[in-house]
Amino acid sequence: MAVSPTIQNITFIIATTLGIINIILLVCLSKVYFNNYKQIKSSFTKGYLIFALFLLLQSIFLTVCSITYNGPSLLFAVNNLLLCIALGFLLKNILQ
Repeated sequence: MAVSPTIQNITFIIATTLGIINIILLVCLSKVYFNNYKQIKSSFTKGYLIFALFLLLQSIFLTVCSITYNGPSLLFAVNNLLLCIALGFLLKNILQ
């Protein structure tokens, strides 16, 4: 079943936008974890920082692949939406 070019363009824009939002959220999250690690020096906090950095690398990779190869935009959009929701909740809880 073929997807119309209009729907594919819309999902590409959504996937790319959500990918960029995820990158911004992960940079903020990494900064919070890094500041916490400087103060606490806990291996637990260090683990959170490393985890956030790996998620950041994944988001950068997926967003660049989405832009460069114009891949399956719907899959990237769903993946980025779920990650964006999770990161939003995580960042909201950390900053409270």
